[in-house]
Amino acid sequence: MNFWKYALIAGAAFSALSGQAMAETKWSLFTPFGANDKPTELYREFASDVAKATNGELVIDVFSSGELPYKNTDILRALATDQIQIADLAIGPVAGEVPELTVFGLPFICTSTDQFYTAIDEALPIFNERLQDKFKVRALTGWTMPPQQVWLRDKVDQISDLKGRKVRTWNKMQVEMLDLMGASGVAITPAEVIPALQRGVVDGAITAVIPAYDWKFYEVVDYGYMLNFTMTDQLIAVNEKAFGALSPETQTVLTETANAWQDKFRAAIDAAAGEAETKLTAEGMTLLTPADADFASAKESTRAIWQAWADANGEIAGKLLDRVSAACAL
Repeated sequence: MNFWKYALIAGAAFSALSGQAMAETKWSLFTPFGANDKPTELYREFASDVAKATNGELVIDVFSSGELPYKNTDILRALATDQIQIADLAIGPVAGEVPELTVFGLPFICTSTDQFYTAIDEALPIFNERLQDKFKVRALTGWTMPPQQVWLRDKVDQISDLKGRKVRTWNKMQVEMLDLMGASGVAITPAEVIPALQRGVVDGAITAVIPAYDWKFYEVVDYGYMLNFTMTDQLIAVNEKAFGALSPETQTVLTETANAWQDKFRAAIDAAAGEAETKLTAEGMTLLTPADADFASAKESTRAIWQAWADANGEIAGKLLDRVSAACAL
């Protein structure tokens, strides 16, 4: 009797330890957004859903900007080297690593949320072909911030009024677009944007409506020029080795949870964008919408950037341009 009693106790202890070991599968998720920004809040909820869906087998700790020693430009390398196992990976900031994947940075190729979510399904397989081959990184799904706008100290009535303005940009294609409009792009980190606007170092800055409110643009600029000229591509991406070390069941659950969160990100970001516009207006900002003809003219004038980008970046870029431009034209 004593033998079986001890055997049962030992079996129970082993089961408890096994369950504990499963619960100790911990990943670090990094997002370059601030601790109080909406995307960071959503990633915390995503991590909670993953923990519940895997019964605690996979626990994801979420770190925001400043909590780990990474910038936007470091995220792909940090993922590739397993310093972090999962991340909010935007392709634009890592353009130096994968210039052939920066299709969503092309001005006016996708100008609405609906267009983006049609196009990202076409782009992800091509993204992954390159990311997995070169970096051993896999994108599970993609989401987007609202369209990018130009926030200005002084009013503009039409796109040609941007001529001579200095505007903060965050990628090369934005610089090229502004050049064609007679303006000039200035590279400034997010932390430097508000001081640069306060001091008049720049006349305006490019970002989406949510960070425009979160960063209190209404204290330093008076106008939002709602140009809707590009969408960001935010990928929920994982380190391939870390992903492969998960049980097949957990891999499936994580993938399914990430896919479900594409719709949750979309709904939450759309709602937050509407709230941000209302709050910016309440703070005294004027949001200006370009005339349809002016918008069409700007789109046509920047089309040359599309083909030049594809020609410079080879077969993968050409394939992405064909698929994404077709999807965004729907």
